[in-house]
Amino acid sequence: MSRLLSSVLIFCFIILICPVNQAQTLQRNPNDLPLGFPEIKVEKSIDPLPGYFFITPLKSANHYIIILDNFGNPIFYKDAPWSAHDFKLQPNGQLTYFDVKERCFFALDSMYRVVDTFRCGNEYAGMTDMHELRITPDGHAFLMAYDPQIVGMDTVVPGGHPKATVIGLIVQEIDKNKDVIFEWKSWDHYKITQTADWVNLTDSIIDYVHGNSIEIDSDTSLLISSRNFNEITKIDRRTGDIIWRFGGKMNQFKFINDPIGFNVQHSIRLMPDSMNISIFDNGGGHSPVPFSSAIEYSIDEINMTATLVN
Repeated sequence: MSRLLSSVLIFCFIILICPVNQAQTLQRNPNDLPLGFPEIKVEKSIDPLPGYFFITPLKSANHYIIILDNFGNPIFYKDAPWSAHDFKLQPNGQLTYFDVKERCFFALDSMYRVVDTFRCGNEYAGMTDMHELRITPDGHAFLMAYDPQIVGMDTVVPGGHPKATVIGLIVQEIDKNKDVIFEWKSWDHYKITQTADWVNLTDSIIDYVHGNSIEIDSDTSLLISSRNFNEITKIDRRTGDIIWRFGGKMNQFKFINDPIGFNVQHSIRLMPDSMNISIFDNGGGHSPVPFSSAIEYSIDEINMTATLVN
């Protein structure tokens, strides 16, 4: 895909997917769009691949979930007064997005009707996080929650706050009945001091993990991305034990063809038709000038190497 979309917005999430139901195509007269609809402008279009962009503009007076065609025309939109996130196509054909006000994910069918909701279970229902929802072909769903706890950080680091709010990470798998069948807690596996050096452990509020994506690696394992650890972690879905840690202070891999690694990463994914891993490297820690990029590693779990291939 060779195209750049620009707008009056500062940030948005963009995902390219397969075509959606053409029966729902909107009229493409810009004058038909609501007042205050985000302005979208195509600056470059050089034979782009067929498909659509899903965006959830964040820095706008009015919030929408939007599907755009290759001309920048909205073929579907829905207002989200309290802002929305993570708008994407799931393997079962449903479209999902996170509603900030309701603190849950809504699922839409091919006619864009809300047909299901997803939120964490147990005591974390009202704490469902916006970063990720993965629905598997069997109807199970993986979600995250952020879990703030009061911690006496004065016993952990010099100068620590005696009653700091430290935010942990909860990962859950729920079945078709919305029952929790797997739950993983960062408190049981991550030490607070293993977070990145730029996380201030003397603050009164400490986001020490900041999980932001989940990938189902196999029937027995999954991957999670922990932004504030600069780390991708492989977890055993049966026991919750950590299998390996990639990146950050606890890195177990040798980087090949990549002298700088990644940091503050998002969007861990397995590449189609391979076991390679793709990551969006925010790259805020790269020096002398920070830069972002999409990167792909070939992971050798026997020799514990990670080779940058793209």
